[in-house]
Amino acid sequence: MMVGPDFVTPSTKLEDGWQERNKTQFAEAVSLVRQEQINPVTWWQAFDDPALTKLLQMAAQQNLDLQTAALRIYQARSQLGISDAGLLPSVTAAGQATSSDSATLRQIGVPVTWELDFWGKIRRGIESSLASYNAAVASYYAADVSLAANVASTYINLRNIEALIDVAKQNLALQGESLRIAQARYQAGSTSLLALSQAQTRYQQTMAELPKLVGQQQKLQNALSILLGQPPGFYEQQFGNAAANKQFMKEPKTLQVGIPKDLLRRRPDVLAAEYQAASQSALIGVKKAQLYPSFSLDGMFSYLNASVSYEGGNTFKFEGSNTSGGAGFTLPIFYRGAIVDQVRVQDAAFQQAVLNYQNTVLQAQAEVEDALSTIATSRSRTESLRKALSSARQAAKLAVDLYESGQSDYSNVIVAQQALLSVQSDYTQSRTDTLLGYVQAFKALGGGWDGSMKVPKLPNELIAEMEERTDWGQALKQPETPRLVQVLGVTQ
Repeated sequence: MMVGPDFVTPSTKLEDGWQERNKTQFAEAVSLVRQEQINPVTWWQAFDDPALTKLLQMAAQQNLDLQTAALRIYQARSQLGISDAGLLPSVTAAGQATSSDSATLRQIGVPVTWELDFWGKIRRGIESSLASYNAAVASYYAADVSLAANVASTYINLRNIEALIDVAKQNLALQGESLRIAQARYQAGSTSLLALSQAQTRYQQTMAELPKLVGQQQKLQNALSILLGQPPGFYEQQFGNAAANKQFMKEPKTLQVGIPKDLLRRRPDVLAAEYQAASQSALIGVKKAQLYPSFSLDGMFSYLNASVSYEGGNTFKFEGSNTSGGAGFTLPIFYRGAIVDQVRVQDAAFQQAVLNYQNTVLQAQAEVEDALSTIATSRSRTESLRKALSSARQAAKLAVDLYESGQSDYSNVIVAQQALLSVQSDYTQSRTDTLLGYVQAFKALGGGWDGSMKVPKLPNELIAEMEERTDWGQALKQPETPRLVQVLGVTQ
């Protein structure tokens, strides 16, 4: 028998469907594909950007945080091996040899102890370790999903900064032409020094924006380099011209969302939280079993060779072996109160794990809803800004023409050009927000994970380094096998 609770997946609060995102005055409709089987595994292809695809491939292979998550799997598997060994008898060997002028003694003994897992303490420990191992695998894929979203978001933000730099340069050229006109008119006595000063001020203000944008660009480039597991400067060297003279990234035509219940099997972090709760549940049984008698079988095989010399040349020799066996039990008496408290500690920890699982599910639903809301509102804002951009360009051109012909004051040029720069920047940012909304949605839906729990293979150079330091046997080369030692009667 096995004492302690058998784990059951905790109940969760799940909606039957997502909130409707129909077109309203303030939000565009979001085209959603609702189907029971969702498969946003290669979601980045929807952006139709080869550079992004290559970045994600490199990050999956080289990112150091992801390699750390993979190593936790191998650590958990070794811990599982320790737990498995608890079901096997403990066999040791001890020997000694002594010699003096009159005696020589050689002795070897092989004691055997086997604890009978009558209450399931060892099996619950294995159950906990196996669940922890599976949690480590699921956590790896959760890290992989987050990494892909982080790379994509950083790349999109970088493209946004590059677009804003282009906007600033375009406006700088426009304001430079206005400054030239103001200088010509001032020299001709057709305008005041105030107008010229205003033109110079506006030109320098726009010029001052460029260093700030370039600084942000370099920070994002460095961030991408680190995500690729490379030193700062790597992205600029390898991808510096990837987005040059390129159109703005495409947004996906549809978004496959399924239903909220899909999150329970589509998000690896939800699965990891469930396994963590299962692991903690088994530890309750481990501690409860300590309240009951523990039974063990003991045995001993010993061999003795002795030689003793006496005065007069007589020598006594003895050689023989001995085998013994027995059984015993232990029962805590005065320590039971402490063990009861240990059970309570594990039960409280289990309840925390359950709440963490339930909260993870709620957060997952909120992340999807937030992403859909971002897409809907950003689309609507982009459409309004697109219309405003056309009129802002026309107003800026008209203001310059009127000023050049002497029919308008230069303040109108400043207002019009300020409005144009603001609308262009907002339009670019709004389009970026829509793209980021899609990335958030794909991440929230577990995008990038195909549901597999296959253990990732470590890089060859990392394997070589670890094997040079420690005897790993076949553990690093057989990632598909959770248990390197199969224990009779224990299933995976």
